Amino acid sequence: MAEQFDIYFSGKILDGQDPSLVRQRIAKIFGNDGAALERLFSGANLRVKAGVDQETAVRYRVAFRDAGALVDIRPAATATSTAAATDQGETDSHASHLTLLPPKTGSLIDCAPRVQPAAIPDISGLVLAPAGAVLDESEPVVTSEINTQGLTLCPSHSGTLEDCQIPVEPRPIPDISALKLDEE
Repeated sequence: MAEQFDIYFSGKILDGQDPSLVRQRIAKIFGNDGAALERLFSGANLRVKAGVDQETAVRYRVAFRDAGALVDIRPAATATSTAAATDQGETDSHASHLTLLPPKTGSLIDCAPRVQPAAIPDISGLVLAPAGAVLDESEPVVTSEINTQGLTLCPSHSGTLEDCQIPVEPRPIPDISALKLDEE
């Protein structure tokens, strides 16, 4: 038997989403915009679907995410686990059931943000030039000839740049003999 899941919604909205638009989208999913919708957004952790397979649970997550809301998917509560949780003083809204999928299974594709492809620009007017054609017909830059015959290189790690340093004249020290400390 395939594992079953319950889907819970507590009114959480994705960051950057307009709450009124999210409410409209959720109302469209459930076909209801009255008191039931107010209960969904009351902040209580409500089970919106029980006992669904993994594929259906992922479809619900994607539908809610596309609407701008977040759902919590948990393994389906059985009659014995619900009774045991109630005996321990826990309720469905506070109990957390975490399980791991087998290695290298599952997918996070439903969590990936949707990317809108960029529009393809109209390139119908572009033409390729034939091979060897001159593309830049501006005048070539005239470079000046620099005579480097009188220059020599020093061996590496043998010279300094001290002769290139610009000497800085020290400023004169101001006369502060007229200043006195005030003793209190």
